[in-house]
Amino acid sequence: MSAAEKRIAMDSIVVSSVTKTYEYQDLDVVVDHARKPPRTRTVLKELSLDFPIGHLTVIVGRSGCGKSTLLKLLDDTEKPDSGSITIPACWHTTTLRPDPYVITWTSVLRNVEMAAGAGRSPEERRLLAEELIRLVQLQDYADVTPLELSTGMKQRLGLARVLASRAQILLMDEPFASLDFITREELQQVLLQLQSRMPRTIVLVTHQLEEALILAEKIVVMHPDSTVREFDLSAYPYPRNLEQPELRRIKEEIAAECRK
Repeated sequence: MSAAEKRIAMDSIVVSSVTKTYEYQDLDVVVDHARKPPRTRTVLKELSLDFPIGHLTVIVGRSGCGKSTLLKLLDDTEKPDSGSITIPACWHTTTLRPDPYVITWTSVLRNVEMAAGAGRSPEERRLLAEELIRLVQLQDYADVTPLELSTGMKQRLGLARVLASRAQILLMDEPFASLDFITREELQQVLLQLQSRMPRTIVLVTHQLEEALILAEKIVVMHPDSTVREFDLSAYPYPRNLEQPELRRIKEEIAAECRK
């Protein structure tokens, strides 16, 4: 790692020259025991960028440019073929997806308590779970099971569960994609409130440019050739009015960048 990368790594997660290629076996009929060699697709090629620790970064870009693959690499569920990802020692990740993992046979409160279990006493787990349930506005549903919740309520529960964990890095892959626009807007504000109260390093992927502008401190536009362009929004306070001329200009600039 270069001296510059070491300096960045003190306050950022650093992705350095990462390449990821997948192999696909041809499913054509085999004749005379001959099989075609596997096809390959390079999803990421020497990708380099960084994610500031304690801040919310949103990734946008065309479908197929490697956004979800990058999250898998950050989550360590897949390994890069080359390059490196530098994360502070002993840090952990957790992921929130459109269909969040919940435990269907127990209550909302118990779900969050179980997610908060590592290294905490039963009393600490209960207090934290009660606080998070209140913050995601599920306090009136603490005793029901996830099977009784709407899709939006279940996503609130999923958010409470990942925040209850001790993971320092929260990865979010289109977490609000399946929600109606009203619930999506509500959960965007809930996420901002939670991030203000208990900051995490958040990397969120979305196809909604408005969502990126509402949430992000930094927006990263990824391209299919693994080049990126970054937009710093840290100077714009929350809540944001997207009709503000400067934000409208940035939106148009990002949209144009995504079309390249």
